[in-house]
Amino acid sequence: MHSRSRCRNPEAGSDVANLTCRAEKVDGGWIINGQKTWCSNAHFARSILLIARTSNTGKKHEGITQFHIPADTPGLVIKGIDTLGGREVNDLYFTDCRVPDSAVVGEVGNGWNQLMAGLNTERLILAAMQLGVAERSFGDTLAFITERKQFGRPIGSFQALRHRMADLATEIECTRQLVYSVAQLADDNPTKLLPREASMAKLKATETSKRMTIDAMQMMGGYGYATEFDAERLMRGAIISTVYGGTNEIQRDNIGKTFGL
Repeated sequence: MHSRSRCRNPEAGSDVANLTCRAEKVDGGWIINGQKTWCSNAHFARSILLIARTSNTGKKHEGITQFHIPADTPGLVIKGIDTLGGREVNDLYFTDCRVPDSAVVGEVGNGWNQLMAGLNTERLILAAMQLGVAERSFGDTLAFITERKQFGRPIGSFQALRHRMADLATEIECTRQLVYSVAQLADDNPTKLLPREASMAKLKATETSKRMTIDAMQMMGGYGYATEFDAERLMRGAIISTVYGGTNEIQRDNIGKTFGL
C-alpha cells in the first residue's frame, strides 16, 4: 500500500500558515530546507505531503506550495518522537533536499487553498475513526460488565453502571447521526467547504470517544488499566484525538466564527 504522511511546522502548531520551512526554485526543481514536526506515521510512509513557503508576499496564507516528497529523498532525515502511545509521530529535517518540478502538488503558490479544501475530508475521517473507537470501547465494556460479577451478580446490573452505559450509548448514537449526516453533506457537495459541520463532527466524535474510553477504564476497574485488555490502549488513542487534526479548542473557535462571533 502506498502510504503518505502530512506534517506541520515546529513553531506553527495551530497556526498552520506560520511556515518557516522553505522551498527555493532552481533549474529543473526545488531545494527544500527546514524542519517539520508531529508528522504522523512518517517512519512507515513511502512519501511525505509537505507544505512549504515558496515566496514571501507579506501575507502568511499566500506563497505556500504543496510537495510530494519520497521518504528516501537525499537530504531528508526522519526521527521519531516518543509519546504516550509509543512512536507514532516524527520530526522531519530537510537539508538541501532537492526534488523535481513534478514534485509540486497542484499549483505553485496555491497550497493554502488546496490544504483548506481537504479539511472536510480530514476532519470527517478523524470523526469516523473516533466514532469507531467509541463503538469498540462500548462493546468491550458491555461484554465485561455483563460477565464480571461482584456481590453475586453481574456488575452491569447495578444502577450506577447501567445508567452510565445508557448515557454513553445515547452519546454515541448522537455522534453517529452527526458524522453520517455531515459525510452525506460532503458527498453531495464535494467542492463546498463545511467549516461549521466538519468541525462539529470532529469535535463531537473525539470528545465522545474520550469520554467513552475513560469511563470504560473506570467501569472495568483494575482490568481497564491492565494491558491484558484493550481499554487502556483505546483511551490513549482517544485522548490524543482531541489534539491532532486541529485541537478541539480550534474546532470550537471555527464553529463560533461561523456564527459571526
